[in-house]
Amino acid sequence: MKEIADDTEQATRPLTAGFSLREKARREARPTEGKMALYKSEHGFNEIMDWYEGLVDKINIPFNSRFVNTRFGRTHMLVCGAEDATPLILVQAAAGSAPLWRNQLPAFAKHFRVYALDTVGQPGLSDPTPPSYLNNDYVDWLTDVIDDLHIEKAHFIGVSAGGWQVMQMAIQKPERVNKLIMLSPMGISHARLPIKIWLTKVLRKSKDVDSLEKDLTAKSVTSKSPGGSFGTFDRQLARAMALCTRHFRLDRSLGVYGENSNKISFIKALKVLRKFFLSEPKSLLRKMQSEALVVFGEHEVLYNPYKVAKRAEKLMPNTRAEVLSGAGHAVIYDQVEQANTMIVDFLNK
Repeated sequence: MKEIADDTEQATRPLTAGFSLREKARREARPTEGKMALYKSEHGFNEIMDWYEGLVDKINIPFNSRFVNTRFGRTHMLVCGAEDATPLILVQAAAGSAPLWRNQLPAFAKHFRVYALDTVGQPGLSDPTPPSYLNNDYVDWLTDVIDDLHIEKAHFIGVSAGGWQVMQMAIQKPERVNKLIMLSPMGISHARLPIKIWLTKVLRKSKDVDSLEKDLTAKSVTSKSPGGSFGTFDRQLARAMALCTRHFRLDRSLGVYGENSNKISFIKALKVLRKFFLSEPKSLLRKMQSEALVVFGEHEVLYNPYKVAKRAEKLMPNTRAEVLSGAGHAVIYDQVEQANTMIVDFLNK
């Protein structure tokens, strides 16, 4: 594995030979609520960490590994770009992690000081303390991150659920947000729950990780025309989705599992699902005054991207919405160069 630096608490040092990210994750785990609580087995944890380390190795520019302190525990991030450049915070989707930005980091680091976060309570090296989707926890977490980095104001980019998180940051703490980019975000419009995919692909426990990865890839590149497709799907993203489906405790990471009752709370689960698949109130969306870019793929499976684009521009006065051809919900992965160029141009304008 290439050399990574750990500059926690302002100290920078190279990792010792043979010291892996998996060992770092074990070292950073809390004694009473360790990372294993978020995984169905130690085997599953090792599988996901193998994938994480392998993807980190594919990042082809210099970068550092850093932790900062927040009220939800230590947050890990991959950091690159000039130290004096404008800060850019990258937030992944649910069950996503920092190395999934590998195709964006080289382009963004040319212009910005980039901080790609491992969200707390999600796969990666951050602490296993998930914020709640039902209050301002994610705003508090992001505020703590930039506070500990001594950043007064930053650009923010979020994918899917991460898009909702950075939107909430812009609404609640506009003085800390420069420009905002939301990639296929939740919260702007009602979304369709993909019941058929969930029942026929995800919940079929007979399917192993490899089979599920192939199914998710095939479904993700299918267009609305019979037998048609719109391109190739990022296999590393498909692998992450398959691994987390089989090995990660999404119920715990979303805060819907009752540790005392040892079962999922139906009421909490319903409230979280509403956050994922229903729009925020119009009155809240109108409070979003930051200059923003919203990007959708034309083959979005959760909603009609053209209608949602119009809704975003209508409700959020300083927002521009774009629909990219040849892309689906994973727009940043489906059209890497086009999306990267659009983002950099918007932030530099």
